[in-house]
Amino acid sequence: MEKTLSALWKRSETLYVTKSLVNCLVLKQRLFTFRMNEGELLRDNISQFITPFNDLKNVEVQIDDEDQVMLLLCYLPPSYKSLEKP
Repeated sequence: MEKTLSALWKRSETLYVTKSLVNCLVLKQRLFTFRMNEGELLRDNISQFITPFNDLKNVEVQIDDEDQVMLLLCYLPPSYKSLEKP
């Protein structure tokens, strides 16, 4: 039985967070196929947008800031396209 919170956390990571190639590919697919919903609040869309990045970070896959911004712009619904500079 694990005695400390830290040890328990490490054990749960080894059981549930796998860094396998298949898991990384599934997480990347989830990131790259994400689309924001037109009818939802922007706040909720952003929260959903951040989730795949956090999941990838947990398996030590980093996406640089510039790529994150580019993905965010690509994921915006059509009604937000007017926010982009021509």
